[in-house]
Amino acid sequence: MSDLAPMRTEHTLARVEHDGRSVTLHWSDGRQSRFPALWLRDNCPCPQCRHTQALERTFTFIDHGRPRVTAARIDAEGVLEVEFQSGNSGTHRSRYTRGWLRSYDCSAEAIAARRPQLRLWDAGINQTLPVVQYEDYMGTDAGMRAWIEAIQCDGIVLLRGVPARPGELLHVGRRIGPIRPTNFGDHYDVVSMPNPNASAYTAMGLELHTDLANWHSPPDVQLLFCLKSSVKGGESMFADGFKVAEDLRVQDPEAFRLLSTHPMEFRFHDDACDIRFSAPAIALDPAGNITRIRFNNWLRAPLVLPEHLLEPMYAALESFWRLFRDPRYHLNLRLDPGCLIAYNNNRVLHGRASFDPTSGERHLQGCYLSFEDLESQLRLLDRANA
Repeated sequence: MSDLAPMRTEHTLARVEHDGRSVTLHWSDGRQSRFPALWLRDNCPCPQCRHTQALERTFTFIDHGRPRVTAARIDAEGVLEVEFQSGNSGTHRSRYTRGWLRSYDCSAEAIAARRPQLRLWDAGINQTLPVVQYEDYMGTDAGMRAWIEAIQCDGIVLLRGVPARPGELLHVGRRIGPIRPTNFGDHYDVVSMPNPNASAYTAMGLELHTDLANWHSPPDVQLLFCLKSSVKGGESMFADGFKVAEDLRVQDPEAFRLLSTHPMEFRFHDDACDIRFSAPAIALDPAGNITRIRFNNWLRAPLVLPEHLLEPMYAALESFWRLFRDPRYHLNLRLDPGCLIAYNNNRVLHGRASFDPTSGERHLQGCYLSFEDLESQLRLLDRANA
């Protein structure tokens, strides 16, 4: 499809061949890309096939019959030209830039290269935690890119030097996109309350957990911002749930299988809402890659499974939980005023030590963002630099 800015690639097209049903490209770096005729015809970017302003597809392949490639060549500018013939609509000529073709290469090699490379971590991240300065994040494209890419790859990043004033959290979040509201509002204040409706609003220690596991789609990215921190205790702790789950897969395959195939029940309820959802603690894609962790003891409702699975599921959950308690996986961090930690809520678990609310003040604010908005910002940055 058409794009608002040209897609770039350092690679050129060396030659092209076709057999009527598909086009095969040979690149300057030796890669080969095969595109079926129907796929190419369906994605023609010309004004006949795309709205000239919205750039959305107007071509309806279902109405035009199956196309055949009758000619394919590389022109003097390195653009691929393809001629199609179909019984219902006659001849059509399409042009595709090499940057666009490279971006949509469907080979296994190309798909793997485009996938963000995750960096799984353990306690060693205490020395290598990604850090971005507030002024760089707010004022430069490079700073915002570094912040987003750290969340993509490491799942966590620390922003330093944020003005320690209420509401600045939302200013930081909206640099990326809209704040994702929840049943707690567009943001929440983490303070010790006399009549809390959640464990976070107490002074008790919190074991590692993901937020809002009771939602069908828990928020993707959590921002946690420190305004005040003079109490004794209250240190934050984090762990890479993907790393822990991968180790569980090796150390206790049966526990991993149970937790990735059988659902657990999660529930939050107060006077205003009763939100429940059931899903496996470990979510996998069709290739077996881990895509999400749901782990929250406070929101865990009674298991609803066949009786013969109850005890094995408790054993599997215990194996997983004990790994999360292992200090070898822990990032330990005391958030000082002006520090904002952001992390992938579906990968990184967070918790805290208990604190004495009479020893000082502890005030954090939190909110959530969606991955779609982070990824959109990266594409916009790429477009600006194209």
